[in-house]
Amino acid sequence: MDVQVLETVLMLGFAAGVLHAFDPDHLAAVSGLSGGDGKRSVGFALHWGLGHGLAVLIIALAVMVFGAAVPEAFSAAAESAVAWMLILIGAHTFYHLWQQHYRGRVYGGHRRNAALVGLVHGSAGSAPLLALIPAAQYTSAAWGLLHVLLFNVGLLLAMVGVGAALRRGLAVAAKRDGRLQLSLQGGLAMFAVGFGTFLLVGG
Repeated sequence: MDVQVLETVLMLGFAAGVLHAFDPDHLAAVSGLSGGDGKRSVGFALHWGLGHGLAVLIIALAVMVFGAAVPEAFSAAAESAVAWMLILIGAHTFYHLWQQHYRGRVYGGHRRNAALVGLVHGSAGSAPLLALIPAAQYTSAAWGLLHVLLFNVGLLLAMVGVGAALRRGLAVAAKRDGRLQLSLQGGLAMFAVGFGTFLLVGG
């Protein structure tokens, strides 16, 4: 493969990862997780991205190195799990916002939960497709895996940027009016529940 063509395809892998970060279900997951504790938005986004990237890398290894095929039933189950996770994330956030407002308890959140959500997201839907279809065209598995890694790097950087924006937005809202911050956090939780329900109904 020509060097210039190879560089272009690899950069497209990075760009595809950046674009993939902005899928609505990804935004719903990270914003829902951040709704309970905006100060940890970047940490949630980072761990979500690491979990997502691990899933895509495992699938890439299975397909390109071991010649395995991803069962349709597995993808369907993962997509259903994504929908239920979004609903649970939103409901969980609503519960902790209620505790925070009426009982003064602050929700700390768990980054390992964000990594688990990312792992399920990476196993479902278009992520393996976006990462693996171009990678499968490489004559060398090593180049294909490099494409997947660049896809993951692009997605991770973009999602961390989303987390930083969420943290900044909630911090500004908190300085202006505590009720505004609470409303925004509730809106993020509602987005997660609503989109999860939409995925279930649409599926």
